[in-house]
Parts: sequence; C-alpha cells; structure tokens
Amino acid sequence: MVRVLGCGVCHSDVSLAEGLFEASLPLVPGHEIAGHADGVGNVVVYASWGCGRCVFCRQGDEQLCPDAEQAGWTRQGGYAEWVRVPSRRYLVPLGDLDPVHAAPLADAGLTPYRAVRRALPWLQQGSTALVVGAGGLGQFAVQYLKLLSPAAVVAVERNRRKFSWVRELGADEVLHPSQKIPAARAAFDFVGSTASLRLCLQALEPGGILVHVGAAGGQVPFGFDRVPPEAHLTNSVWGSLRELREVVELARTGRLRWHVEPVPLERVNEALDRVRRGRVLGRLVLVP
Repeated sequence: MVRVLGCGVCHSDVSLAEGLFEASLPLVPGHEIAGHADGVGNVVVYASWGCGRCVFCRQGDEQLCPDAEQAGWTRQGGYAEWVRVPSRRYLVPLGDLDPVHAAPLADAGLTPYRAVRRALPWLQQGSTALVVGAGGLGQFAVQYLKLLSPAAVVAVERNRRKFSWVRELGADEVLHPSQKIPAARAAFDFVGSTASLRLCLQALEPGGILVHVGAAGGQVPFGFDRVPPEAHLTNSVWGSLRELREVVELARTGRLRWHVEPVPLERVNEALDRVRRGRVLGRLVLVP
C-alpha cells in the first residue's frame, strides 16, 4: 500500500473521463503517482504491471505486455489517498526529491524519454528535431533532446504564454503553428490530433522519423504519395521500469526542470477542466 502524496493530471485522464477509452467502472483514475511506502520511503510508482511471463516482460518492457494492468486504467489509480501496488519492485525511491513535484516523472517525464531515445539514431549533428506541443510531456522532450542529442530543437506551441518558458528549457526556437515550420529529421507529436500529425508530416525530411505520442485521436493517410519518401512513422508508449529509474536519477542530479502546480484532491474536476481547456503551463498535481 502506498500513501498518495501527489498524482499528476494527464490529458489522457480527461479523455478517459470523456469516454474516449474503454474502461470498467467504477474506476479511480490517475497513473502519475508519488507517495510514501513503509520500509521504502518516498517513491514514484511505475504504473504498468505486466504478466511477468511474455517476451515483453522478460525483456523489461512491461508497458507493452498484452495482459498488463495499469493503475488508473484497468486498476484503481492515484486520485485517492491510498493506492495498492502489486509488488515493491514497482516503487522507485525518490531520495531527496519532493514527491509532489516528482509525481509527473511517472508519465510526463518517462514517456518523452523513451520517445527521444528511440529516435536518437536520426538525430546527428546538423539535424533538427521538432517538438509539437510543449505542455506536460513536451517540456521534458525539449530537455532530453538537448541532453542526449546534438540536434537543434524547434518547439511548436499554440499558447504564446509558454514561449519564454520553453526557451528557458533549451529550445533553440519556439513557433506558433501558423508560422513557417522548418524541415526536421525527427518530429515528436505530443498532441496527436489530425492537424498536428499533418504539420509533422509536412515538415518531415525524406528518411526522417515521426514519433506519435499524443492521444488526441488524430489520423493521417499512409501511402507512397502521402508521406515523405522512406519516412518512418511510429508511436511510442509510456516507458519501461528501467527507463523510469533513469529519469528519476536524471531528476535527482538537477539536470531537469519542470513546472508543477499543486491542486487539492477535492478540486479534481476543476483540474480536469483546466487540462481540457489547455490552461496549464506544465502539470497539475492533485494533493490529498
């Protein structure tokens, strides 16, 4: 049992609440969970729990397990005072990190880390990486690209109030979608709408890679005359337990920055509405 100290509010939680994903009710949402476990201390919870037997689990990618259970999706999640976790190995110690501030590492920090790492072979000196959507996940993606690759980083964001913050995080350029978007060797879509996917494809160089992360439900046609020559189109799903440990270690070294706004748990519907309307700089974290 983990006593919840903070749980991030993800845009996928909004989609879940609106019925865009199948779920068995009643369900407590919340998969970005940080809390306290007796005998372990303050922890962040890895929230995808595999069967332990399939090839994905054996290689350490439990988030890809066909029979995985996920907190806040198929099991009760962190919009609560307590959450039940099936094994202590899913608890990653936080050390001196503030658990309320650290809660988004479980997804907003983890998911872009995996997405960026998978695209590193495309990001050589002189290349450009495009980050579409500089919100809860995009703020981390910009930093990972600067830390792990020599690529120039261009962020695309509708909310001009975020521009200065994204530049502080290391983006070489921040543009509105209405502006001319430069050609990119790798494009990361943290929105996932049809419009954002089209924007990425229009900017993608031949042989480049588009990594679809956002869950806005967008689609684009695929065919010889519909995508750049020899383009690679993929999605990226969450991350592994090993990668979460790496993200927490990066955070503990002080090499990552992210914006968190605590919100009392009883104001959860207000928090979901703000995420729905895009009125969040980084991440809202519910505090019981």
